[in-house]
Amino acid sequence: MNGQGKRVTIFIGETDQWHHRPAFMAILEFLRREGCAGATVERGIAGFGANSRIKTASLLELSMDLPVVITWVDRPDRLERVLPQLAEMVPAGLITVEDIHIYQYSSTLREGLPDVKVEQIMTRDVASVRPEATLAEVVEKLLDKPYTALPVVDSAGRLVGLISDTDLLERGDMEVSISLKRATDPQLARALITRLQQNSRTVSQVMTTDPVTLGPQASLSAAARLMGKRKLKRLPVVDGDKQLVGMLSRIDILKALAASYLPQSASPTPTGHPESGSVQAVADVMERSVPTVAPEALLSEVLTLVTSDKSQRVLVIDPDRHVIGIISDTDLVARMSPETHPGILEQLVSKLPLGNRSTDARSHLQKARGKTAADLMTEPVITLREDESIGTALAMSAEKHIKRFPVVDAEGKLVGIVGRVELLSALVNDLPVAKQSDETGEA
Repeated sequence: MNGQGKRVTIFIGETDQWHHRPAFMAILEFLRREGCAGATVERGIAGFGANSRIKTASLLELSMDLPVVITWVDRPDRLERVLPQLAEMVPAGLITVEDIHIYQYSSTLREGLPDVKVEQIMTRDVASVRPEATLAEVVEKLLDKPYTALPVVDSAGRLVGLISDTDLLERGDMEVSISLKRATDPQLARALITRLQQNSRTVSQVMTTDPVTLGPQASLSAAARLMGKRKLKRLPVVDGDKQLVGMLSRIDILKALAASYLPQSASPTPTGHPESGSVQAVADVMERSVPTVAPEALLSEVLTLVTSDKSQRVLVIDPDRHVIGIISDTDLVARMSPETHPGILEQLVSKLPLGNRSTDARSHLQKARGKTAADLMTEPVITLREDESIGTALAMSAEKHIKRFPVVDAEGKLVGIVGRVELLSALVNDLPVAKQSDETGEA
């Protein structure tokens, strides 16, 4: 992080609260979860703010609401991403931002996961749903959220289940995923929800019962191993009475990794692979079979490849196999005009050849005639070198919010693709096995 940076200074009161917790601790934990470089909280001995009331820590008049100053130093791009969310946590106070020159920033790097408890990085402010809620209510709650699942709690706040995008697709008669619903024209998304409202089933009939859980005191390494073993994206965190106290997601773990805990190179041997017991390289876990198209490929070819790939992505490459773009199922919806959305969704859901589509679907897709891969792709594409370490790849996945990376060789030519699941599984497999069988605190 050496070079140009930003310094954020936040002035609040010691008794300020955020969701029934001290605001300064909530802010500090938020910055840590987001993988920020570092922050410091200082308690003042006197001061006044907008209300002109002097707060002092004198012996004669000991104040219970002293000034608190939080200083956060970081890279400009991370600041731009995190600051809007941080500002919501400071309804009364002052936030300043300054350009600074960072002469040196270093931290102790080590392999594996940081030695922290789940409660230190989990998300505490968790949206939930009751068992008697309708499926349409679940979808409406999820549409404006960055996640695709909700814990189900009873009237006493005890966890009784988990309802996810997968549950809705498999048992709730939902035709398209939450991510596709978010990308569609709002009117079409509303029509899909209206159709779901006609479904008489409730959350209790569709949810996953007895979900895997863990306790707040579980170690992060144990939680990561449990998620890897069970192939889970998220884990509800409950106390001894099964009261829901938080959620731990895969991205929470990745953000912890991004906070400078992992080495930055795989230290490959002359054969190109890491030595036994050292950090693995991306080349060891990537998939080498990658669906690709040329920039001039038509929509019909792109749709066929996207629907046949398990990750629903296709890479756009030039004649020298340099990656120039990537197209996902959500890109297809987001970059097409709203009148083509019904046809696109039908194709993505059915995964049938275009010739077997309904007359309405073919009619909708005819309106997109002439669209090419170059019109639909996201660019530029962030790639990984095949000799990058697993740690570097995971940290970048958290920082850039990217689920899958194209992998290139030293000449920048495509050689494979790798995702969060493969990267995290590789890391988990390298972690030492927990000595205590109940370390996870699994309920």
